[in-house]
Amino acid sequence: MSYKLYEHEKAEKFLYKHKNDKKLLLRINKKIMEILKNPHHPNFKELKSNKCPKCQRAKVGEYRIIFYVSERNQSIEIIDIIPRKNNYRLF
Repeated sequence: MSYKLYEHEKAEKFLYKHKNDKKLLLRINKKIMEILKNPHHPNFKELKSNKCPKCQRAKVGEYRIIFYVSERNQSIEIIDIIPRKNNYRLF
């Protein structure tokens, strides 16, 4: 099964802000490729949230990739990439 990837503006801003940190971008891109291959991997945990009840998170060092899998559209939406210390308060 192949999924289409969509990135929200917040995720794009994060990537642009950290464009000089090649190591971090490489790790994030690698994790995004893992998400595309298998978005239902047991390492990706579902968020307990009212705003985004079906959103999941993936660990990348001190950062978390927040994403949503749409089976109907066969798409994955990268909603945001946040530092771990933010404690998911936006979601």
